[in-house]
Amino acid sequence: MINTYIPYFKKKDQNVLKQCIKTNYVSTAGPLIQKFENKFNTKFRFDHSIALNSGTSALQIALKSIGVGKGDTVILPSYTFAATANAIIYNNAYPWFFDCDKNFNLAIDEIEKVLKIKTYYKNKKLVLKKNGSIVRAIMPVSTFGKKLEFEKLTKFSKKYNLKILFDTAACHDPKIFNFKKNNNMHFCFSFNGNKTLTTGAGGIFASNSKNTVLKAKILANVGKKIKKYDYQDIGFNYKMTNIQAALGLAQIDNLSNILIKKKKIFNQYFKFLNLQNTKFVFDKKYQNWVFVLIVNSLEKFRSLQKRFHRSGIQLDLFWKPLHLQKPYKNFMREKLRYTESIWNKIIVLPSHPGLKKNEQKKIIDILNRNL
Repeated sequence: MINTYIPYFKKKDQNVLKQCIKTNYVSTAGPLIQKFENKFNTKFRFDHSIALNSGTSALQIALKSIGVGKGDTVILPSYTFAATANAIIYNNAYPWFFDCDKNFNLAIDEIEKVLKIKTYYKNKKLVLKKNGSIVRAIMPVSTFGKKLEFEKLTKFSKKYNLKILFDTAACHDPKIFNFKKNNNMHFCFSFNGNKTLTTGAGGIFASNSKNTVLKAKILANVGKKIKKYDYQDIGFNYKMTNIQAALGLAQIDNLSNILIKKKKIFNQYFKFLNLQNTKFVFDKKYQNWVFVLIVNSLEKFRSLQKRFHRSGIQLDLFWKPLHLQKPYKNFMREKLRYTESIWNKIIVLPSHPGLKKNEQKKIIDILNRNL
């Protein structure tokens, strides 16, 4: 089976794991965790970060650390992984689902129109007319690992006095983060096995705000600050393990090579796919997580899926909009025309750096014959 995404490991990855095991530091104690955080900060240009056991934990801890709490409302796209909404709900807050535009960014103009109708200001806080809930934050999502309009989104959040947390779970090209960040910009990453940079499972919360990350570190460490059993808060056991950090260090060292390999694969798709009436999600300047096509209909998707499966190539529907799913149906949502029209026409092609040339040629040939 040619998989959509699998981890890319070299011998060094195996060696660092063996060395870590020899030290017996395989749990949440060990020197490699902070070393991994520091190396990540340098690579992605952040001042502070905390490595955690998952991207989901990073989102939950980050929201709590920036002040999202019981009864608050948070704006997010419906077209996202469940963790984005779950992290809000874990904090006893409410997700408010909005549409994305044709570039898979939150449709800011549409959000602004809705806010003018459905909210008002009270004590400089944006409040829902419907139930008095404070609209506390906005969570843009880096769909497919795309570069977001960070500055534009941050200006929007400032205009409406909203906290902002960027869900950049799959956004692992350091060039994307080569810009000046203010202390109000916060970011969460995932290092799951299907991501460009992986620690098997794991994530990180990164920010230039020292106080915010310090809050997150206390919360993630069962509410402890320094002393072994001196609790400052009701916390969570969300720290990354030393063995995960060991793998993360090796992956960061190899990240440039991983991105070069991915770039070649993406360029091959872009160059040799001869498709009409098919949109590409491809960025020549920055490296996305996966290479995406958008076909004209669900029928076309299903037809292509059958051909892929007969040829031993993985192809599944990607994210299903959250507002269409049982656990999230009762939360607030606005008109989601583009999201509903596009989600079941998205084709995520095998995009991992271990993809062989003959495997990619096979994929390209099938697409060129059938689209």
